[in-house]
Amino acid sequence: MDKPEAKYLLIAEALKRDILAGKYESQERFPSEESLVRRFGVSRPTIERALRELKREGLLESRSGSGSYLTFAARNATGAIGVIAPDYRKIDFFTRLCDAIAAVAHAKGYDVLLGDGSEPEATADRGKWAVSLAKAYVERRIAGVLLEPVDLIPDSYDMTKKVLGILSAKKIPVVLLDRDYLPFPARSSYDLVGIDNLQAGYRIASHLIKGGARNLRFVTHPNYANTIRGRIQGVAQAAIDSGLKWTNKYVIENDPSERAFFAKLMHGKNPPDAFVCRNDPTAARLVQTLSRLGVSVPEDVRVAGFDDSEIASLTTPPLTTIHQPVKTLAEIAVASLLQRIRKPSLPPRTILLDAPIVVRAS
Repeated sequence: MDKPEAKYLLIAEALKRDILAGKYESQERFPSEESLVRRFGVSRPTIERALRELKREGLLESRSGSGSYLTFAARNATGAIGVIAPDYRKIDFFTRLCDAIAAVAHAKGYDVLLGDGSEPEATADRGKWAVSLAKAYVERRIAGVLLEPVDLIPDSYDMTKKVLGILSAKKIPVVLLDRDYLPFPARSSYDLVGIDNLQAGYRIASHLIKGGARNLRFVTHPNYANTIRGRIQGVAQAAIDSGLKWTNKYVIENDPSERAFFAKLMHGKNPPDAFVCRNDPTAARLVQTLSRLGVSVPEDVRVAGFDDSEIASLTTPPLTTIHQPVKTLAEIAVASLLQRIRKPSLPPRTILLDAPIVVRAS
């Protein structure tokens, strides 16, 4: 601000960025001239000129005796929000969630960036890709970010922390999707929107137990996120509350396509009569493996999945599963981010939605 005559234009530009970032409630009065004088350390005439510039651009309007307010155009000409989701286009749930987020945000007048056109080529690239995207979003002066924490790599915590550091340095608000980046039971200082995985695990296990299951197993890959841990805990608690045996050995960390492993399990002593799988693709592969072994689902063993992805209704038999309320998750995630943009001092919030069971034939 070297030239006095340019001060009001620079202030107008700063306020315009705030407006387009959604930092002001659309129906509330715009900050008073007095507060803007204090914020920018300039004279009242300079602030008046800056506000006149915003009015000239159609972003503010005066209401007699009340002050300045955002115009209709300003309320609908907001800036962009970004999504960093390493599993976008890789896992059906995250594809549906990110697409729903884009639709919800667009309806509210926000542009949505779902990446930079590239994708992590391998699991090991997830962290570097997320860091690169965070830097790109900073350059775009993004209003806020919805972040799926990096996982499934040895340095996932450090990479997510780096992403958050890049965004926090520029005071870009962040809401976490699906899970926290800290190991359970620790909780970070960021808003989190997801489902109650523990409750969902309990619900689907209880359904199987009520149907006659007495020897449950949980099937997952060896490396899994906090969401899967919550599902395991829910299944375990349902078994214990029903008076059934449960040990850590009942968590099967193995590829569901491993025919030899499951042949030994199903034809050995005390075979399971029900499997809860980490997600629907895992359950679908397990159903296929069991079929090849001559084990019938659900006559010989029941199988249930998670997420209610497209594959759940395409398997033979169709999968009983937990439904992810994708549209509601998207609506709450976007609303939470907009609230965080407008009121950065809000305390961290954890919003866990109820996830109903979808009963099918498996």
